[in-house]
Amino acid sequence: MDNKLKIHLLVNEVAGNGHAKKVLKKTTALLINENINFDLRKSTYAGEAIYIAQEYGDKKHSPAEILLVIGGDGSLNEVLNGIKRSKNPKTPIAYLPAGTGNDFARAASLTNDPKVLIDHMKQEFKPDRIDCGTFIFPDIAPNKKYYFANSFGIGFDAFVNHNSNISKLKKILNHLSEGKLIYGCNVLATVTKQDTFIVDIEKNGQKFHFDDAFMVTTTNHPYLGGGLPLLPSAKLDSHKIDTVVVEKFGLAKLVKLFINLLKDGSHVNDPQFHYFEADKVKVTTIKKEYAQVDGEEIKRNKFNIEFSVSSFNLLR
Repeated sequence: MDNKLKIHLLVNEVAGNGHAKKVLKKTTALLINENINFDLRKSTYAGEAIYIAQEYGDKKHSPAEILLVIGGDGSLNEVLNGIKRSKNPKTPIAYLPAGTGNDFARAASLTNDPKVLIDHMKQEFKPDRIDCGTFIFPDIAPNKKYYFANSFGIGFDAFVNHNSNISKLKKILNHLSEGKLIYGCNVLATVTKQDTFIVDIEKNGQKFHFDDAFMVTTTNHPYLGGGLPLLPSAKLDSHKIDTVVVEKFGLAKLVKLFINLLKDGSHVNDPQFHYFEADKVKVTTIKKEYAQVDGEEIKRNKFNIEFSVSSFNLLR
């Protein structure tokens, strides 16, 4: 397969505070050394990778052609949305994680070593069908679907994400290859600032109401914030979507939950921790809150969202 193999690189060089640029340099050096044909496209602004990936997916490609994404979870999100909206939504994606959190790579057991991935690509192998989340805003864009590989969060995790993104410490930690620590640093800083809000959950015709929600996260796999196992039972191949609702708690409870989360996952048994697994879940809030999708901020808003499960083809 070596002689026919062609790699189409799609790179966000600023991911991981420039770590993706280093990964790209190593990858291209390996491809040149291995005499593997490749080309390169760079995304230079937020959202550009969506259009590049859709353009790629609109064309037919041979099985020996591989779209390889180098970047963070946000880069993967853009490419996923571009491919899913293209004329060939089953076009496979390969991914070298080079961001801050890299939660999807952790859940999917992906290598971050270009040589390991390239050696695998040189052999004939088939893509895996992997779950992803999909959602629509029925009140805003009822006919447009959006996709996510990791999670869509409202409230606390999104507020932590916001504070992490604006933190000067993030750049320092990224430079030291410890960027994921920024989320842990901001958990304590955010817990006293996050307000509570009303949320309604609907699944399989059942309705659930919470007056004091602190965090509502719909997830495709266990991890959040650079490796925190929020919902250990969530799987990339369950063909279900999972929504977690955490009710308001104090600092002492936060410490207890955090210890249990890291120790044995028993935080899921806490009476203020709720989760719902279904084919479809509807989440409704009536108060403006921070939100995030795959680590990318969504401006503060009220939300009326319908989540369900889709899939994409992943080369790994």
